[in-house]
Amino acid sequence: MENKIATPSETKKILRKHNLNLKKSLGQNFLIDSNIIDIITAAADIKGDEFVIEIGPGIGSLTQALLAKLDSGKLLAVEKDAAMVEVLKDIFAGQEKLELLNEDALKISWEETAAKYNPQERKIKLIANLPYYVTTPIIMGVLESEIELEQMVFMVQKEVGERICAGPETKKFGSLSVAVQYHMQPEIVHQVPSSVFIPQPDVDSVIVSLSPYEENIYQEEVINKKFFFQVVKSIFQQRRKTLRNSLSKSAVIALDRDLVTKALEDEGIGLKKRGEKLSISEMISISNRIYKMRKNKQ
Repeated sequence: MENKIATPSETKKILRKHNLNLKKSLGQNFLIDSNIIDIITAAADIKGDEFVIEIGPGIGSLTQALLAKLDSGKLLAVEKDAAMVEVLKDIFAGQEKLELLNEDALKISWEETAAKYNPQERKIKLIANLPYYVTTPIIMGVLESEIELEQMVFMVQKEVGERICAGPETKKFGSLSVAVQYHMQPEIVHQVPSSVFIPQPDVDSVIVSLSPYEENIYQEEVINKKFFFQVVKSIFQQRRKTLRNSLSKSAVIALDRDLVTKALEDEGIGLKKRGEKLSISEMISISNRIYKMRKNKQ
């Protein structure tokens, strides 16, 4: 049976056929430009035998393109809106390479999902056109899970994508930059204007690709991950303050001012330096030193 797969240009027709109203509360904005879909699939570099997870397939424009790239692989489409799941069932009836999961991506156990739907333990790639209001928690939920990703490609609000990819000594470098870059290496692949969606969002988007490090020195060097991210959060909560003040006056973690001062001096970091000017490796180094000094005092 041939699938009744829609092209992006037929989006409005599909919505009318199924009497669907887009839900602003779910951040539903559908792609209507096949060129952008081609760019996303190219960035994912699908070989054909992977286990691909798509978050937020909507009416399946990107889903169609992903299925066309898969040979022996499988696609798991995770969609929160039950009405959209029914549309996808109609469009992709008989498509054996596709599994539909009517779940909230914020609440999924990615480890359990991978074990259930990818028992062959194929290489995993995750692709998503993320609603702006849940971008960060979904990305971090996946990255902090135990599943091993070969690639992650997602479309997000331009400002968020720029923050993810930002480096030290830039205005957009912050906790999100460190959190993502701790796990994987980000790159902005393409700028996406708001005009390629219906309805049009108020802001432009970017396509971001995350690739594993050949050797993740960050994860190897951090002594205590929880403590490290408390330090990072403290640094950026008061980013205009000196590093000594932002750490010793943190609302996130209680740190003795004298201990912080000694740690900075031992690291060779000026007491008036601001934390936002530190590289991730420098943040790890100062975090490790403070952690060991606190432990030795206990």
